[in-house]
Amino acid sequence: MNRRTLLRRTAAASVALPLAGCLRSGNDEAGLTVAESTYEEGENGNAVVVATVSNPSGREASGTLYVNTEFDDESYTRVREITLGPNETTVVRVEYDVAYDDVTNASWNTDIVED
Repeated sequence: MNRRTLLRRTAAASVALPLAGCLRSGNDEAGLTVAESTYEEGENGNAVVVATVSNPSGREASGTLYVNTEFDDESYTRVREITLGPNETTVVRVEYDVAYDDVTNASWNTDIVED
């Protein structure tokens, strides 16, 4: 990378970083968050990831919950649309077509992207 390109990118970043988050609609309160997530056996014996999603803000918030799971080297991604009122919390259960007892290695992560 030449010096001019580096300087241009550094200058652009110095302008963009202070503005990060300023374009979000609504007030500056935090929006949707995943408070916790667990892995458990569902009622029918399948693997389930349970995520607790909260909206600690004083405004309604909508977003997309992404649940990325790996069971014994098989990857799965599930997506759920969520809308919560001010200071509301909900539990989202994501069930898989995988028998809980057949899973020897499970990992998962959750992420939420606000609209």
